[in-house]
Amino acid sequence: MSKLILASGSPQRKKILRELGIDFKAIPADIDEHHSGYTKPHAIVKSIAFRKAQAIAKKHPNDWIIGCDTIVILSNGKIAVKPTGRKDAKRTINLYRKSHCDVYSGLAVINKKLNKFFVQYEKTRINFGDFTDKEIEEYLDSGEWKNRSGSMTIEGRGGKWITGIKGCYWNVVGLPIDLLKQFLLNIE
Repeated sequence: MSKLILASGSPQRKKILRELGIDFKAIPADIDEHHSGYTKPHAIVKSIAFRKAQAIAKKHPNDWIIGCDTIVILSNGKIAVKPTGRKDAKRTINLYRKSHCDVYSGLAVINKKLNKFFVQYEKTRINFGDFTDKEIEEYLDSGEWKNRSGSMTIEGRGGKWITGIKGCYWNVVGLPIDLLKQFLLNIE
């Protein structure tokens, strides 16, 4: 019988699958997450998600592998990477003031033995209100920004600055579950 393997070590992705009651095993994919020449956000995340799933499928060809990758696109069109330090995080957070960002997640579900694969992406727009320099400093003091693409999480303290969301909430947390449900319903 085929198992379901998450090609990720992401605590958020594992938590989402556990909360959905899905039986799975997590094996982080050790790949170079370069953009492979792609410039469009949806193409970047689909490519990386597929490569993550492929990397694990090589050793587990009989199983269904889930690969996922998420990037945050700032309102200036640049990709928000994980901050290198407090100053970098502050610069990114300042760009959210009275603005927005777009969160793209690529999702791949593949089974090498059956030669089946599904690759798609989800986009969610997050709108932000205004906030003060003091609020930013308090947020930075919390350390919540560390190791986070876009320097924050929707479910964390920075979520209070969000005025609206258009799209899948779970996509922003780290796993587009509506897409995943579509895939899982069609794998047999």
